[in-house]
Amino acid sequence: MSRLRAGALAPAQKPVTAALILGLVIGVFSLIGLTATKADAAVPPKPTVGTCYNYGWTAYGAWSQTGKKVSCSSAHTAKTIALGTLVAGTTRTEASLTREANFSHMSKTCIRALRNKLGSTYSKRNQSAYNTAFFVPNAEQFRAGQRWFRCDVVLPGKDTLKNLPTNRAKFLEGVALTQRTRGCLSSAYAGPYSCLSSHTYKSISAFKKAGTTYPTTASFERAVGANCPTRTRAYSKPSKYEWQTGDHWVVCYERNTN
Repeated sequence: MSRLRAGALAPAQKPVTAALILGLVIGVFSLIGLTATKADAAVPPKPTVGTCYNYGWTAYGAWSQTGKKVSCSSAHTAKTIALGTLVAGTTRTEASLTREANFSHMSKTCIRALRNKLGSTYSKRNQSAYNTAFFVPNAEQFRAGQRWFRCDVVLPGKDTLKNLPTNRAKFLEGVALTQRTRGCLSSAYAGPYSCLSSHTYKSISAFKKAGTTYPTTASFERAVGANCPTRTRAYSKPSKYEWQTGDHWVVCYERNTN
């Protein structure tokens, strides 16, 4: 399962008066791994922070993922950055995993872990394409009593995961955003995702939205009109979970002219 940032397209007029909301980037609610399978000879162990993986897009959208571990010195698409414990009483059903108490807990844990792993500033982090994937125990692990959830850092493209370009302690500290790591959008695909994939809009700046209560769409649009450059043609806003963890930053995107 993936992270949570909302994308929107908007005209450049000030104030912004309309937008096409692309929706929360929360991945595919795949049922892969939610159905019972034959018990393995050995139940996969609890994951560990610092493990690297080389899984693809389908695994990224699934609830459980236990294979494809690789050395972090070789090409990899994901790295585990945090572990947490599911809210008491959570079962391995989509309804239970996505109920507010549990989904909020998982989301906020992974959001904070990503923030810590990337380092740097809110502005740079939110203009990047880095995201989180979170996973829960598979059927065998759950039956064995495991109740963890795992947060991975990933770099999504459009329908693909890009190799992570670094194994630094803080991915974004002391380095500039590149075509690989900068966040982009398209009119038909919610993002942000790596600008290495085909795109219509690319991030150019970010600003902090004032206020303490999660804003309405109209409030976000007025702020975009007042704070984004005139060439802005799209924006992305924090999800309610990002907002609740202190990320009040909105990203401005210009239309790609390449």
